[in-house]
Parts: sequence; C-alpha cells; structure tokens
Amino acid sequence: MKDVAQKAGVGLGTVSRVLNKSGYVSEEAQQKVWEAVKQLRYVPNGVAQSMVTKHSYTLGVVLPDFTNPFFPGLARGIENEARKHGYTIIMIDTDWQEHNESQAIDTLRQRSIDGALLVASANALSFVHRLCEAKIPVVLLDRGVEDLDAISQVTVDHYKGACKAMAWAYEKGYTRVGFLSGPAKVSSANLRLRGYLDAIGRGDVAVDEIEQHPELPVVRADFSFEKGRQATEELLRTHPDVTCIFAANDLSALGALSYLTARGIAVPDDIAIIGFDDILMATLVHPSLTTIRQPTYEMGTLAARLLLQQLADPRSKPEKHILEPTLIVRQTC
Repeated sequence: MKDVAQKAGVGLGTVSRVLNKSGYVSEEAQQKVWEAVKQLRYVPNGVAQSMVTKHSYTLGVVLPDFTNPFFPGLARGIENEARKHGYTIIMIDTDWQEHNESQAIDTLRQRSIDGALLVASANALSFVHRLCEAKIPVVLLDRGVEDLDAISQVTVDHYKGACKAMAWAYEKGYTRVGFLSGPAKVSSANLRLRGYLDAIGRGDVAVDEIEQHPELPVVRADFSFEKGRQATEELLRTHPDVTCIFAANDLSALGALSYLTARGIAVPDDIAIIGFDDILMATLVHPSLTTIRQPTYEMGTLAARLLLQQLADPRSKPEKHILEPTLIVRQTC
C-alpha cells in the first residue's frame, strides 16, 4: 500500500479508503490510486483486510454431491449472484455423508466466512444451530426444515411436483405406476414419496414405513444412476405388471432407462418413465426424458440474494420461498 501511495502521489489513508471503499475520495485521486494498483499489480491481502473490516467477503456453500448434475445449476446461480456483490465462495462436497456435513460446518467456521448456504440432510437443524452459534448467517437451499421460521429458506414444492408427474402418467393411461424413491432421510425425497402415495390412494401409508409395505411398487434408488438400474431390476422382479416408472430424480430415471434399454424393453411402448429435476442429460438421451423441472439456477440466485440481504441488514426478516415445479413432456412418457 505504501508503494501504491508513493506511485499515485497520495497519502496512505487515501489508498486505504479507495481499496476498502470507505470514506470520501475525489474522483481524480481514485483514478490515480487504481492506475497505480494496475501498474504495480498490487493485490490486497484479504486475510489482513478481513481482520480489520471483520468481513472476508466469502460465502460458504455446502452441497451433497458435485457429481450429480442437478447441483451445478444451484452453484452457478449462487456464484453469479455473489460475484455481482464482490463476494467469492468456498464450496464443499459432503458426498451425502452426515459426518462430512459436520466437518464442513467446522471448516466454514474456521475460515471466517460471512455467511453460508446449506443443502443438508436430516441433520439440517443441528447444523443451522451450530452456524448460528458462531454468528454466521445461513440460508437453507433445496431442502427446507418445517417450523423453522428464523432462517431463510428456498425450496421447490416437491410434493406438488410428484403430484404433477402422477397426474400426467394417469392422463396418458398408465394405471400401474412404480416409484423409485430417494434417500430415506432426505426431506425432498420424502415429500416426493408422499405425493406418489397420495396419488395412488395410499394416504394411510407413512413415508418412514414404506419398507413395511412390499405390496406397493416402491424401491429406494437413493438418487443415483447405478442404484436406479438396480432398483428398476428389483421393481420389475417384484411387480412385473408395472407399466410406468416414476423416479424421484433424473439420475435414477436414467438408470431405469439404461436397464430397460439393455434388456430390449421399449420405452415408452412397454414401460414409460418420468424423472424429476430436468438435468441437461434428460435432453441428451434417446428417448429424451419426460420429467419435472426444478428452477435450479433461480433457486441458487434467490438464496444468495437473501443471504446477501441479511449481511447488508442483519435486522431483515427471514423469508421462505417455495418455487413452482414444471412438467416437461418429452419422449419417455
């Protein structure tokens, strides 16, 4: 900073005010400082700045699976919105493991981040409390927590999305619909399962008791491609009369498509398929995948905006946004 001040012909305090965007500096002096910064290739020490300003201009983002094509859309929305306001992000992949989520929270606390965006599993409430204890603002993304009004949340109406998928299957004449369910402890997966059960008239069955009802054509696929293949094989072995498969996410649906195609089962002539998410690969496979679209980029953008709003004004009230899913009709159903 002394070198910048000397080259610009201004005082050290002027350089500090320009770099930290605090206090008045004339337009002429600002231009001199930035020109000196450019010529000297000066990069401010972010750690030192954060110690003085108490702001690192860094947001933490915790996601469960970078390999799942659903999550990059969220991350892109978050990152683009953060960049507009001069923030960078630290992204951590938890691989669906609760102990990894716990370590991620510890890591973010150690990095002195300004705020966090969290896609968490069943322990979301515990992780939120740990962040709040450290006075780190947090926004929950994709998977909300009921009766948690003190934290901003951005989710999709997973239940309605499942109902839309089932309504379309019935409209197309598929009365025997099997379901590839997501992980048992993930709230969004359970909401989609609830929508499926209500659509088939089994509102009496609790989602956490589904394994006790083998008469129902439901198999857990855990949101993965390979589990989708395996679950489809099990589903057709135990319920060979299934004429349509509704998968709780697109990767599971693509696993089902792979299994059926490999065995010469025509889609949708023999068995139809509906997914959930609308990832890019849904349009690249043949036949292309009918699915429920989640507005992933918009979700990421909105969540980041809410967090930045909270950072700018800690007194701002938490907001809960439930976005609308959309049925995208393609070739598999």
